[in-house]
Amino acid sequence: MLYFLDNLGPLLAAAEGISDFITPEGVERGLLDFSPVRVVILIAWVYLCMYSMHRIEFGSLVAPRYKILANTFAIFIGPFILFVLYVANTTHRYQEGEIDFEDILHELAGSLLNWAPRNKRKTAVVQKAIELMDSSGKSFADVYGEQSGRENSEGRQIIQMAEEIILEAIHERASDILVDPKTTGDFVVRFRIDGFLSAARQIEPEKCAALVNSIKAVAHMDISEKRRPQDGSFMARIPEGSVYFRVASAGVMGGEKLSIRVLNQSAAMLGLEDIGLSDHNLKIVAGIANQPSGMVLVCGPTGSGKSTSLYAMLNTIDFYTRNVVTIEDPIEYVLPAVSQIEVNPKANITFANTLRSVLRQDPDVISVGEIRDGETAAMALQASQTGHLVLATLHASSNLAALVRLMDLGIKPLLLASAITVIISQRLVRRLCDKCKRPAELSPEEVEGFRRKGLDCSGVMEPGGCKGCRGTGFHGRTALVDIMTVNDQVKANLLDGQLGFGDLKLQGDEKGRSTLRKEGLRRVLEGVTTLEEVKRVTSNLG
Repeated sequence: MLYFLDNLGPLLAAAEGISDFITPEGVERGLLDFSPVRVVILIAWVYLCMYSMHRIEFGSLVAPRYKILANTFAIFIGPFILFVLYVANTTHRYQEGEIDFEDILHELAGSLLNWAPRNKRKTAVVQKAIELMDSSGKSFADVYGEQSGRENSEGRQIIQMAEEIILEAIHERASDILVDPKTTGDFVVRFRIDGFLSAARQIEPEKCAALVNSIKAVAHMDISEKRRPQDGSFMARIPEGSVYFRVASAGVMGGEKLSIRVLNQSAAMLGLEDIGLSDHNLKIVAGIANQPSGMVLVCGPTGSGKSTSLYAMLNTIDFYTRNVVTIEDPIEYVLPAVSQIEVNPKANITFANTLRSVLRQDPDVISVGEIRDGETAAMALQASQTGHLVLATLHASSNLAALVRLMDLGIKPLLLASAITVIISQRLVRRLCDKCKRPAELSPEEVEGFRRKGLDCSGVMEPGGCKGCRGTGFHGRTALVDIMTVNDQVKANLLDGQLGFGDLKLQGDEKGRSTLRKEGLRRVLEGVTTLEEVKRVTSNLG
């Protein structure tokens, strides 16, 4: 009402202009004849004019210094000026890359149906799009309210910031969220996307300290302890399903560092055909995964996709006809109809103790998240000899290096030769974005190099850059694998013991580098990745 009174002067001026029509001549022309259609048109016009003034005054279509002038025009030609402003604003956002063409109609329809300012609508969408909870399902707001004495408005802002960061990381396909203090006093939030870190936002120290405390609270970590490393977990519910998170904190120079691992459940549904195996390797791995006994060892450095490959092999197994038990630290993905056990050293639930107990539970398939010590390795190898199929991961640079690592843990070559069936080493390379990749412009030397090897380079692609891949030209990753079947020749070499540990590892690294490069070259010729990606991943092998 106050807003209407503020604009009463221009309305009276308009009324004076209308009064000119109230003359005998106007009456004779029939201008004042009553008509329901005219009444409806008049009411609709006044409504649209007032709506236009409201949108101009409280929206972001017009700069503040021009709002008085725009409101003056809106009194008389409100619908027309509102249409022009919407078109200009939408065109500007489309040119800046903030909106896609298919979203334009949705944006315009949403603006007409909702009178609330744009920033308030955005907040509501964020709140509905994600809900953070602790591992027991308790809401983030309840946990934060119990752990903090802040005012509701300030606490709500911190919770909203945490929700926005988590939701953005999920949409950007981030595998990790890092909150790092800087020497300047500010905090920087970074996302690891396809193996590469990129800055997401910078936050003031006061707000970031509250943000760290809120995430620690929902992860059931001690917010008063800022120096001792802590671990925790929480979950988020989004329209697509549930996403789980692992949290690790540590006191560093300048403040407290927070690392959040995003455990997207969609990765648990990947099959062997989805991780990048060739047809030949796919048949080998699928055949081993369906055998009644044996051992499959997946090797590689941290972040090479070992756990994802392990879950892909588990997905090929019929959970209803075979008793599958996994031992993990921690449980990353939830598998239905599978008995999953989480390691807890504080409760004396270690890999070795749990594996010893699992062998008394009539398992058909045992999955060991990671072999870390000699006792776990020995028990896993012995289990594969007693009628169980064992799937396990191991940190090693190559297939032969994995054997060296096991012997270094105290495993005898005879046990290795008789227990292990297949060893898989893998690395991850970024996939080219299907929306923006284009034929590569190869130099004459590169073309000649392909030609000498008898390879057709017409399918080689290079990255472009679009909104879908954040301008990087890459979207997602695929695995390069080196599979070694422990055949009679490998067993004979193990039992002979003619090579030392150093020679065995060196030969394994050289052979693994060569095999992975050949596998990578195949993916390059298929237009899946680039030569630079393959060189980056395989150059530091070993």
